[in-house]
Amino acid sequence: MEYKGPMATLNPSILLIPTPPQAEQSSGLPRIDFADCYHGHVARAGITAMQVARAAFDKPPGWVDGLMAVRDGVVGRLGLKTARDAAAAATGSKAGIFPIISEMPNEVVLGLDDKHLDFRIWVSVQGMDGGTDVRMSTLVRLHGRPGRIYLAAVMPFHKLLSRHMLRRALKSLG
Repeated sequence: MEYKGPMATLNPSILLIPTPPQAEQSSGLPRIDFADCYHGHVARAGITAMQVARAAFDKPPGWVDGLMAVRDGVVGRLGLKTARDAAAAATGSKAGIFPIISEMPNEVVLGLDDKHLDFRIWVSVQGMDGGTDVRMSTLVRLHGRPGRIYLAAVMPFHKLLSRHMLRRALKSLG
């Protein structure tokens, strides 16, 4: 894949790709019931995985905050963790509301465990063609029927948000 020209920075292409084995290994989940991975490229070299994670999640746009508020209103009544709960669960560093599970310059794993599912967000960077290739994967371990119902309900939003947040991060880092 070659990414040249100004559009690579102004409107980075985000592609759905197979989930890399490294994402599954780094997740630390004993079983993975759902995984996806999105790929993009930014013309700037030397970007770290943490820079991508923070650019993606630290200051979400208002419409994302609105979606999260609706989600929190529903799941809070069901006894599941809200965004506020997720942020409070982070005893150390976090990217946005997500606790950081592990961090290396080229790889960051964010995530949270709850009654209905455990999830991880894996962010990986690699220098390529004078820029940086970025992969962001979501990996989920479901806990029975509540997890399956939740995943089915949020999947359309997940697909939209995953692409948007990665594209937004790459634009800001380009």
